[in-house]
Amino acid sequence: MEGERIHGTTRQRPLELFQQVEAPTLRPLPAQPFELVTWTQAKVAPDCHVQVKGVLYSIPHRHIGKTLAVRLSATTAEFYLDHALVKTHLRPTGRRQTDWDDYPADKARFYQHTPNWCRAKAAALGPEVAQAVEGLLAQHALHYLRQSQGIIGLADKYGPDRLNAACQRALAFGDPCYRTIQTILHKGLEGQLALPFHTTTSASAGAYLRGPEELCGCAPTHLTQEKQHG
Repeated sequence: MEGERIHGTTRQRPLELFQQVEAPTLRPLPAQPFELVTWTQAKVAPDCHVQVKGVLYSIPHRHIGKTLAVRLSATTAEFYLDHALVKTHLRPTGRRQTDWDDYPADKARFYQHTPNWCRAKAAALGPEVAQAVEGLLAQHALHYLRQSQGIIGLADKYGPDRLNAACQRALAFGDPCYRTIQTILHKGLEGQLALPFHTTTSASAGAYLRGPEELCGCAPTHLTQEKQHG
């Protein structure tokens, strides 16, 4: 056997030398297999994400603007600030890995409550709420998203029935925005009948004109009749 031969320099058998000298100094293999990792750096953007190798990972919002050290393995992405671990993500199969807990609470609700979520929630609250929300989102979904969320949130304080009545009144006046609906509910005006606008085709006939003050209960109870002249 190769290990039984006499070494030409040491004049010892290699197998005996290994068993007597080297083997007792060997340590056991680690419980986990050796893992290849790579290190890089990434800066946390205002949207609470960093981009690493084409993938977006969310980071707690308190670290926005900071540059983190990134440890990438085959299964995880770990993010460090001054040698302290601040976030761990599993390596995703897609291009985005978001933990909504990393956002401030108000922004997390904003991003989670999408236009489709608002439409479904409004429909469950009632037809007038659904009509008011759909009218806003149809104009510009992202611009009016927060208003739509706010209208839906009024149901928590005032209940679906009062909210539907308030939306119905606001729709009748052509102003179903969040502030108007909130004011109607705050002043308890949702139970008042919203009279339709009076129009005429005659240039010399009178018309009943009403401003936004009446919508929110600030105008006199009688309607002001003004004469229109062609």
